[in-house]
Amino acid sequence: MRVLLVFPPARDASKPPIGISYVSSFLRQKGHHVEVLDLTAEPLTDDELQEKIEGFHIYDCVGISAIITAYNFVKKFSRIVREKYPELPIIVGNGISISCPETLLKNSEVDVIVIDEGELTLAELVERITDRKRYKDIKGIWYKDEDGSIRTTPFRERITDLDSLPFPAWDLLNIPLYMKHAGQYLDWGLRTGWISTVRGCPFSCGYCSRSFGQKVTSRSVNNIIDEILEFKRLFNGTHFQIVDDLFMSNINRVKDFARSLVERKVKITWEANCRVNFADEDLFRLLKKSGCFRLGYGIESGSQKILNNMKKSATVAQAERAIELTRKAGIKLHTPMMFGYVGEDEHTINETINFMIKMKLANTTLFFTTPYPGTELYNWARKNNRIKHDEDTYISLLGNNAEKFLVNLTEIPDEELLRLKRVTELKLRENLPFRVKIEKHVVNRIYFIKARFVQLGFIGAMRKIVKKFIGLVKG
Repeated sequence: MRVLLVFPPARDASKPPIGISYVSSFLRQKGHHVEVLDLTAEPLTDDELQEKIEGFHIYDCVGISAIITAYNFVKKFSRIVREKYPELPIIVGNGISISCPETLLKNSEVDVIVIDEGELTLAELVERITDRKRYKDIKGIWYKDEDGSIRTTPFRERITDLDSLPFPAWDLLNIPLYMKHAGQYLDWGLRTGWISTVRGCPFSCGYCSRSFGQKVTSRSVNNIIDEILEFKRLFNGTHFQIVDDLFMSNINRVKDFARSLVERKVKITWEANCRVNFADEDLFRLLKKSGCFRLGYGIESGSQKILNNMKKSATVAQAERAIELTRKAGIKLHTPMMFGYVGEDEHTINETINFMIKMKLANTTLFFTTPYPGTELYNWARKNNRIKHDEDTYISLLGNNAEKFLVNLTEIPDEELLRLKRVTELKLRENLPFRVKIEKHVVNRIYFIKARFVQLGFIGAMRKIVKKFIGLVKG
């Protein structure tokens, strides 16, 4: 079969759709011809997209890899494809699949949604794509039957041997472009590669949809390092971002990974997500020795009350210790924080401010807590009438990165909550440590400007600088 996989436009080309590249490689292994239309790496105007769709007659099916914030694109894109090709099957997978499968099928021209892991289900679906009557025998999908009625099948068992899956089909993506736009390259000049090593997260944070559920499956250490070396060989990657929800779900495995990097003399830096309750001084020394550059902690709040409401299974004291030990090991930190969770009030806001100032955190922007479909928080918001729109309308209003204020989960009036957020961020900026100010506004800016010259060329970069300067002058 000839398959086209589509990646919707994203905010920026800072991270490639590696999920598509893993799935593409598996489909190739099964003998299918796969192409990728990456609308983030190569954005198209509406007219250009329409012209591109004119050539879809060569494909047996079209798949879209989307997260919840691409909902509007999926609706629009599927409608355009359906108008041109009434019989061409349209499939959707990735994070959106577990968030709102029924709503998406009801409000779009999508035919099938692949739930959870995509490799086995999509391969089986592609084999039967022309026979809708046989969809009912495929585990792990929602679909429209011959009469247009919405059906669902039992969940598919998780893949236990992740080593059996082939390495990503990197050749289908513009990896060099993504490397030039990666945040690590813009901030520190690092040539980033991306890898997935673990699926699932065993924790139960109320705001998280957990793409692969709570069952954790892992690749072997040697398999991970072999993929890193292959990417390094192909693209000269020097830094690797491990994109798992929780890479450090198994500390012994993490130690084996770090030791193997040292023993195999793999000269890279790397970063991953951790949890504050996993912090350990000996572990962090080993990670630093193996090249660990940065650890991300979803701390989210400096108030124990809010952490408990989130079901974080972590404490403020653990967060403080994790930050101290990470810094002691010489590893950088990434600590996103949320604002306006259920139970938030002026006292909990001040607790977060005091925590961030005390711990000298670099971030000065907090993200509005946004309930996403498929999460416990979303169900709470629906039950308590905090979401005023039907699901289709609500999802259509979601921004790209929880930047919009759509739902007030607190007892604070909307205008006052917005004022408190502005005041909070102002206090954080005013109390930013001098060392952090120098790094953010001098060191990182130097790398950023250098990276822009690489991205855009001398003339393009100068145009960008002049345009920004004119904007500042005009106010």
